[in-house]
Amino acid sequence: MDVKKAIQYILFLIIGLVLLYFASKGVDTQQIIDSVKEANWWWIAVSMCLSYLAMILRGWRWNIILEPTGHRSDHWTNIHAVAFGYCMNNLVPRSGELARCVLVNRAEHIPLNILIGNVILERIVDMMILGIVVGLTFLIHADELNALFSMISGEKGQLLGIIAVIGVVGFIVFLFLLKKLRHIKFIDKIAQFIFGIVEGIKSILKLKKKIAFMVLSFGIWACWLLMAQAMMYAIPITSNMHIGDTLFFMVAGSFGMLIPTQGGLGAYHFMSKTGFEVLGYTAAAGLTFAWISWVGKTILELVVGAVGFFIVNRYKIKPQSN
Repeated sequence: MDVKKAIQYILFLIIGLVLLYFASKGVDTQQIIDSVKEANWWWIAVSMCLSYLAMILRGWRWNIILEPTGHRSDHWTNIHAVAFGYCMNNLVPRSGELARCVLVNRAEHIPLNILIGNVILERIVDMMILGIVVGLTFLIHADELNALFSMISGEKGQLLGIIAVIGVVGFIVFLFLLKKLRHIKFIDKIAQFIFGIVEGIKSILKLKKKIAFMVLSFGIWACWLLMAQAMMYAIPITSNMHIGDTLFFMVAGSFGMLIPTQGGLGAYHFMSKTGFEVLGYTAAAGLTFAWISWVGKTILELVVGAVGFFIVNRYKIKPQSN
């Protein structure tokens, strides 16, 4: 790890620990310990199984996106690569997407830029579904959702919107300049890589299995919702929480996972506590849920990710053809 990456890693870790401190400040620790002792571990196991099912669905969906590009990967290679990506995100923030693309590239010799474009496409689709989920949540918890947005955005929300617009315009100008300057050798190499990524993103326009793609995409989010609901049942203090409340919490937790800390450390805990408080639960209830679900998720992702990496390297890496 070079100095730049080490500094970045430490910075993200500090951010996570600071958020964890503020999330835990003034919370009754003994209540959390007591709740953990009373947790139903069968429901926790169900939640972890649903988490892995979501990884399986992501692996299957990946091949549907790959198909229009003329490439195909073994389903289990994709699944193991997805698991490995989650594993890497717990070690180095935002490294998982590239890591799983590199693993599939080594195993199946699919161009890396095509795979990266597919992953960007997945993220776009997931953000669109998140928008739908937020809309459904608004129908059930309009006041609570407005309160949550006010707490996490405030005046910064407008600034983020302006930055997003500038970013999109800047990217369009960048692509235009790439096309105009492709006669320069090193720029042409950059252009080939960038346009390969764009080709991976454009694969959604040529999908042959559109219904299967939609079913798998919503199935992934359904697994996440049911995973959170199972975890609610595992903790006595949240065992009566209904699916509408869990939907609201999933939105709050999703916003927390957008902050680039190791596996959502601190950010997930902070947003979980905030989401529970907005719903009228105690901060201790929110942190209890956050700790149990985060530890369970992290252990699962580290284990299945490491196992997946081993299997792909041991049995799936193919020699490069001449």
